[in-house]
Amino acid sequence: MPDIWDSKDQLEVKVGRFRLYFKKRYKLITTVNDLLIGMLFVAGSCLNFYSATETFGNVLYLCGSLFLVGRPGLRIMHDASLRKEMKDSDNYTPN
Repeated sequence: MPDIWDSKDQLEVKVGRFRLYFKKRYKLITTVNDLLIGMLFVAGSCLNFYSATETFGNVLYLCGSLFLVGRPGLRIMHDASLRKEMKDSDNYTPN
């Protein structure tokens, strides 16, 4: 099981002897979301080649499409957290 440390500026994941650093939590979530979208669409494409697994392939396509719909929501959450950090900083000047 990987060890995960969360600080204000970055998320650190230690897996074995390696450490992965992510600048923000939402960047990690967005990257995992994009990987899942790709894997679901590739698996759905492969399963649609055979009529016996065509229905399951269509379900994977639907799941991939739902993950695509979630991408703008993740981007909005990321932008909102950035704005909050900017507002809390000393040099914030609203328009």
